[in-house]
Amino acid sequence: MKKLVILSVMVITGFLTPAFAVNQEIIDDYMDIISNDCLLGDYADAVKYLDRIMQIVPQDKEVPKLKKLLYQLGTKDQRSFMAGYNKDIDKALTYKKIGDRINMGNVLSEAAKTGNFWVYGYLGDYYRETKNYKPAVEAYFQAYRMQPSFTQALLAIAICYYELGDYEAVHEPIKRFLYQNQQCDVAYAIRAKAYMNMNRLNDAETEIVTAIALNDDIEYQFIHGIILYKKGNYPRAINILSKVAEEVQTSDVFKYLGLSYLGQKEYSNAMLNLDKAILLSDDDIELKQKYNETRDLIKNYNAQKLQDEEREEVKQIYEDKQEKTKKHEKQKK
Repeated sequence: MKKLVILSVMVITGFLTPAFAVNQEIIDDYMDIISNDCLLGDYADAVKYLDRIMQIVPQDKEVPKLKKLLYQLGTKDQRSFMAGYNKDIDKALTYKKIGDRINMGNVLSEAAKTGNFWVYGYLGDYYRETKNYKPAVEAYFQAYRMQPSFTQALLAIAICYYELGDYEAVHEPIKRFLYQNQQCDVAYAIRAKAYMNMNRLNDAETEIVTAIALNDDIEYQFIHGIILYKKGNYPRAINILSKVAEEVQTSDVFKYLGLSYLGQKEYSNAMLNLDKAILLSDDDIELKQKYNETRDLIKNYNAQKLQDEEREEVKQIYEDKQEKTKKHEKQKK
């Protein structure tokens, strides 16, 4: 269901037009996300989904008007609707702006006693931003319980469970969220990462491929590359991660590209990329272990290669000597 605020804006300005009859279910899904974003003040994300609607109904001239309005709302000088509507949220965000997170939390905790679901939503955001995930889950759950149409709370709960490392718990809120927001690529990506950490690699790949189909994001490609590496599909992992590395040069990208080359037994390329990863790393213990393993493998490989070459050389000398002996005996006869 579309939220009150965005509906009010759209009705007043005439944005609900007959063109929305096309692909209505998909558009409704996008509008749910847009309306939630607007109430949270996340106008940049709302604009992203408006762009998708414009791709579906390019003939609708009113959608660009709404996009322009959201750009205006999203400027730094503007506050979200709820900040202007609710004095406690406004006060909390004022504290946030000056870096006083203690008073921000105190204001939201006290305001939550009034039972306002939006306050619970902001309280959940406060706890999540401070990495206090368990109370964040409780706050988001309260928000969703009080307003079931606020499905963004389910997505936030799933993210908190993921950050807690409770990957099994991610599944249920994501499933409920996707029931009403089937086109949300972020939800599929979160579930893909949860499955990956549970070593359910086939399920993880299915989810990330779905996310990429909805939004060909470089981060999703990176996740896909890691999944393929973990599945032992090194050629495909190298293909994807090499393209990612052209756009994003981070320690993790070079690390998994190097490990994929290592799995492929292409030791020179493995060392080249692991060297880059080490240089960009902030003391990644696993990376250092893999780097040392790769270095030892190359040493052993080179030593074995040298031994094989020496053996081949000795064998050739012996065979040449045998051949000469045979010729000499033939000549005697």
